[in-house]
Amino acid sequence: MSEISEDKTELPCNITDAHVRSALLVDKGNEAQLTSWTVADFTNNGDNYICVVTSVDVNFKLQGNDHKTSYVVKISTKHDSKGFHDIMNHFNLAEVKFYDELVPVLNLELKKAGQPSLRVPRCFYTCSEGGHTLIFMENLRCQGFKTHPRQKSLDVAHTSLVLQELARLHSASLLLQAKTPNIPLHQKYPHLAIQWFKVTQDALNFSIGMFGGAIDNAIMALEQVGGYSAAIKWLNYQKTVVAGLVDHDYEHPSPFTAFCHGDVWTNNFLFRYGESNEPVEVMIVDLQLSRLSSIADDLSYHFFTSLDGSVRRQNTDAFLDTYHSTLAKVLTAGDLNVPFTLEQLNQEYKDKVIYGTVFSMLVVPLILTGGNESPNFQEMSDEKMEEFMKLQKEMLMKTIIHSPVLKGRFIETFDELMERGVIQS
Repeated sequence: MSEISEDKTELPCNITDAHVRSALLVDKGNEAQLTSWTVADFTNNGDNYICVVTSVDVNFKLQGNDHKTSYVVKISTKHDSKGFHDIMNHFNLAEVKFYDELVPVLNLELKKAGQPSLRVPRCFYTCSEGGHTLIFMENLRCQGFKTHPRQKSLDVAHTSLVLQELARLHSASLLLQAKTPNIPLHQKYPHLAIQWFKVTQDALNFSIGMFGGAIDNAIMALEQVGGYSAAIKWLNYQKTVVAGLVDHDYEHPSPFTAFCHGDVWTNNFLFRYGESNEPVEVMIVDLQLSRLSSIADDLSYHFFTSLDGSVRRQNTDAFLDTYHSTLAKVLTAGDLNVPFTLEQLNQEYKDKVIYGTVFSMLVVPLILTGGNESPNFQEMSDEKMEEFMKLQKEMLMKTIIHSPVLKGRFIETFDELMERGVIQS
């Protein structure tokens, strides 16, 4: 074997030769011989909030010939805030378990139904020791996939692809659950029943403060715009019940309970485009927040964080139809009855719009923040959380005055809730 490169002085964490070699052997086979590797960062500040994401370019020999490949590596980090650290630790372990435990069984159910595998990156190696996690995955950028600009609303074509793949993810879990109808999935996979926001008391305290701060900033923004007294009153009430809004009753699952992505916003999808620059394929990434929940949680989260109000309001019925028809197609192929009608899905979505609204108040300001203004979550402490919420408030004030983006992505959310009667005068 050639000498392995030792130029690792700028590594974001303790990636080792053993880690890279393990991923390479799973990917290329036991005859592949690692010769060298280097870190090649490709993300910008604000692209990732939970962990470090980088890539490694790998040189190897196979059957006497030189080859190259590249892996994306997700790396957990420590945090000064105990509550935030507990949440992030759960997120990182949940994604490891998704790739190690759930992807194989979900894909098996899809295969039995004659369906393609989930459109998620192939995972070649995971490591979780002492609360530290590493995940080596295929580099989808090498296949032409790229992110959609996060400050730009997804259009109908992009959203339809996302909804079709979400439906396949949800339906795969419904097929898996149907194999053991008397044993809920959260008993077979206990991590799916862990409520991330209250994994510890410190985590719960941190989460309530985080959501409360986001709601306070939304109130401030509406006060600045004017004419939203009913919405402000409604938001003040939501602060008192916010923990219950993201909770889920695992002991009494509804027909809508399924394995959900949990963080369905623009950054967590990669798209491949055709010759006319139309999106033709989507890949789902970043499943740290995955858990059992109502499928409408995923839908409302996506609609209220990633779509302008005009796109959402004009196409909600069509979007739900796209989702339901894809779900029905997969479940029917797997000889399983669809557990709810399109009309019932519409009602469940209406019942969950508050869920999407709560997360939009947290996520949308992050989306509208750009580049160096984005907070460094790897250095997050309780004190820095206060600084972060202050930054969010300053950014919202500046955006209200100078940018039309806030209206379509943020203010129109409350217009829609008033139109729907969720917020009443």
